[in-house]
Amino acid sequence: MNRPQMRTANGALAMSRCIRTLLPLALLMAPMAHAATFDLPAAGLATTLGRIAQQSAREIVYEPSLVSGLQAPAVRGDMSTEQALSQALSGSGLGLDTTEGGVLTLKPLPSGTVNLGETSINARSLDSEEIGDTSYVVKRSRGGTKTDTPLVEVPQSISVVSRKQMDDQAVQDVSQAVRYTPGIYGEYTGSNNSREQFRVRGFSPYVFQDGLMLPYGESGQGSMSEPYGLQSVEVLRGPSSMLYGQSRPGGLINLTSKLPSATPIHQIQVQGGSHDLKQLGFDFGGPLDDQGEWSYRLTGLVKDSGTQVEHVDNNRNFIAPALTWRPNDDTSLTVLAQYQRDWGGTTEQYYPQKGSQQGSPWGHIGSDTLLGDPNYDQMRRESYQLGYLFEHHLNDTWTLRQNLRWSKVNIQNRSTFNNGYASATSPTLLRLASDIKRNIQIFNVDNQAQAHFNTGALEHTLLMGVDFRRNALDNDVVNGTFTSINPYSPTYNGSVSNQYVGRDMYQTQKQTGLYLQDQIKLDRWILTLGGRYDWAKSTSDFRPDRATPRDRVIKQNDEKATWRAGLGYLFDNGVMPYFSYSQSFDPTLNTSVSSTTPIFKPTEGEQYEAGVKYQPPGQDSFITASVYTLTQKNLTTADPLDNRNTVQIGEARSRGFELEGKAVLSHNLSLIASYTYTDSEITKSGYVTSAYTDKGYELPFTPRHQASAWLDYTLDDGPLAGLGLGAGARYTGVLWGSSAVSTVAARDRIQSGNVTVFDAAVHYDLGKLSSELQGTRVAVNASNLFDKDYVTACTNNTACYYGPRRNVIATVTYDW
Repeated sequence: MNRPQMRTANGALAMSRCIRTLLPLALLMAPMAHAATFDLPAAGLATTLGRIAQQSAREIVYEPSLVSGLQAPAVRGDMSTEQALSQALSGSGLGLDTTEGGVLTLKPLPSGTVNLGETSINARSLDSEEIGDTSYVVKRSRGGTKTDTPLVEVPQSISVVSRKQMDDQAVQDVSQAVRYTPGIYGEYTGSNNSREQFRVRGFSPYVFQDGLMLPYGESGQGSMSEPYGLQSVEVLRGPSSMLYGQSRPGGLINLTSKLPSATPIHQIQVQGGSHDLKQLGFDFGGPLDDQGEWSYRLTGLVKDSGTQVEHVDNNRNFIAPALTWRPNDDTSLTVLAQYQRDWGGTTEQYYPQKGSQQGSPWGHIGSDTLLGDPNYDQMRRESYQLGYLFEHHLNDTWTLRQNLRWSKVNIQNRSTFNNGYASATSPTLLRLASDIKRNIQIFNVDNQAQAHFNTGALEHTLLMGVDFRRNALDNDVVNGTFTSINPYSPTYNGSVSNQYVGRDMYQTQKQTGLYLQDQIKLDRWILTLGGRYDWAKSTSDFRPDRATPRDRVIKQNDEKATWRAGLGYLFDNGVMPYFSYSQSFDPTLNTSVSSTTPIFKPTEGEQYEAGVKYQPPGQDSFITASVYTLTQKNLTTADPLDNRNTVQIGEARSRGFELEGKAVLSHNLSLIASYTYTDSEITKSGYVTSAYTDKGYELPFTPRHQASAWLDYTLDDGPLAGLGLGAGARYTGVLWGSSAVSTVAARDRIQSGNVTVFDAAVHYDLGKLSSELQGTRVAVNASNLFDKDYVTACTNNTACYYGPRRNVIATVTYDW
C-alpha cells in the first residue's frame, strides 16, 4: 500500500566541518525541550511551522496537503513548542499529536471541532525579556537590528555577555565583563576607577544603554556603569551608524538594563575581598498585582573599598528602580530611573617607563605606589538617569515603540601626576596638577514603527525610525604645578602652584536621524538592507583661558547618509554564512581655539565583513567566526607644513579575524573560548618628517593577537554535589601605546603586551547540604590568580599603566 508523503519541518542536525574544528565537545550536547521566546509574523502555515521547528529543534511531521493554502496568525510570547503550535494552528481545523519520542504530528480535527489554541501563554513584551540568567549563551538580541532577532540571523559580528557569565566571574565593571570577548580590548590604562576605555577593532567605541547613548564622554571621562544593574553587555563589531547615528567604525557597546519581571525575584548579595572590599547588593522584582498589570524591579548596591593603589578609595552607592505598566497584552510602558554616586581618588597613575616597565638605578616603582597626593587628589562622580521604554502592538502587522532617556553626570577629578624625572641622574619626579570639573548631559529619544508582513514568498520585518539626541558638555579645567616626589620613597603633603585656566568651554550637539531597515526572508535566505540620513548641529563656546584670553564660538553643521547591507543563508543544521557592508559617521568637534584651525568634516568609516555563525538546533551553544576589512577616513593629524596646526588628511585601516564559541556542554559544564587577530595601520598622516611619523604603524592600544578561554564545571551528584570550579586564561599579544615613531626617544612609541593571566573560581550551592539553605550560594573568585606584575601600555616614557593585580572576592548570594 502506498503511504502518503510526509514532510518534516526540521533538517538534520549535522555539524559543518569548519565549526567542528573549533568546538568538538558541542557534539556532546543533547537537545532539550524548554520554553522559548517566539516572535513570528503572520505567514503561511508551512512557513510558520518551519520557523517553530527550527527554533525549538523539534520535529514536526505533516502531510503537505493539510497545510496547503492555510495561513497562520502571528505567534509571539514566551511559551513551549506545543503552545506555539497550538497558537499557529488556531482556526486551521488541525490538531496536534505528540509521540513518546517527542515527535509532533499534525492531524485533522473531527468535524465541528475548533482549535482555540492554548491560552496560558506569557505574552510579555520582548523589551522586558530577561536573557542569560542561567546560561552563558544568549541567542536573541535587539542591539544588532533594533528588532528582536535571533543572533544567528544577523549579518554582523555580535557578542553578548550574559548575566550568568558576569555573576560567575564576579565582574566589578564593564571592562572586566568583556575580558573574554573577542575583538575588544579594555583595561589598557590599567586598573582604572576614573574612566572606562575600550578599543573595538582598533577604534574607540561609544557606549549605549538600552539602545540610547550614555554620557561616557570623550576618552571615557564621564559615566561608569555598575554591572550589578545590568542584564547583559552587547558588543557590536563594525560600523553601526545606520541604526544609531553618530558612531565610530570599530563598533559600539550596548548595555541592557535589568527590567521588571513577571516572575518574583528576591536576591541579597554580600561581597568582601582584596583591598578591604565590603559590598552589599540587592535585586528585587516581580508582579505588584494578581492580574500582572503592574510589575517592578529594584536593584541597589553599596560599596566601600580600597584599590591596588595605596591611599586611593573606590566607593559607590547605586540604586535603580523600574516600573512596568501592562494594561493588556499589546501595550507596555516601563519607566526606569538610576542614581549612582562614586567617590575616592583615582587609580589612573602615570608611571615613568624607567622604574616600571624598565629597570632604574634607584629600584622598582610598585604598582601600589601613589604618584599623586592623598591630601590633594579626589574624585567625585554623580550620575542620574530617567527614561522609559514604550511599546504598543497595533495589530498582527504593526508595532510602535518609543524609547526615551535623559542622562546627566557631574564629575570633579582633582589629581596630581607625573611629568618626568627632574634629570637623568635624579630619582625625583616632577609633577603637574589638574582640577577637572565636568558636566555632561544627554537627551535621547528613538521613535520606531515595526511591521511584519509578506509580499508573495518574501517575509518582511520592516523598521522605520526617527531619533533625536542632544549632548551638552560643560568642561572647566584648571592646571598647575605640584611639589615633586621621590617615587621610590614617597612622602606626601605637597602643594599646588602656578595655577591657570587650561580649558573653559561649553559645547552642545544636536543630531536628528531618519532610518529605514528591512529584514527580508526567502526560504533560507536572509537579506538585511538599511539606510539612514543624519543632520548634526554643534556649537562650541570657548571662554577665556591661558591660550586664548577671549571668547570664541565655533558653529558646525554636518549631514550624511549611511547604509548597510547583509546577506546570509541559514541552513537547517543552524549554520549561517553571511557577507555584509556597513558605514559609520561621526562628527568631529573642534576642540582648538586656534584661528587657523578649520571646521572639520565628520570621520567616515566603511567595512566589509564575511563570517559564519552556528547555532545547533536544540543545543545551548553559539559559535561565530568572521573576517573583515575596515577603513576610517578624515582623521585629524598634524599639518605637514606646520605641526602647530591640525589638518584632516589622516586615514587608518584595520583588518582581522575573530572567533568565538560559547556552549553549555551539559547542564553542569559551560565553556567560553575566543581568539582575535587584528592587523591595524595608519595609512595616511600629516607626520611626514624624518623626526616624527606614524604612517605605516599600528593603531595604539590594539593587540595583534588576543585569546581567552573559560570553563565552569559543577558536580551534580556524590558527596560533593553542588561544588563547582571555574578556570580561565587570557592572553594579550604585543601592542603599542601610540602610533608615533621618532628619532627622539621621548616621542618614540613604546611596546608592551605579550602577557597571559589566569583566573579561577570556586562556588558551592549550600542547598545541596540542607533544604533550609536552599537558594544560598557561596563563591570565591580570583582574577590574575598568580599575581602577575605587568604594564598594560605606555603612551610615552612618562605615562605607563600597570595591569590589575590579583584580586580575590568572596560572594554570598541568597535567592528566594
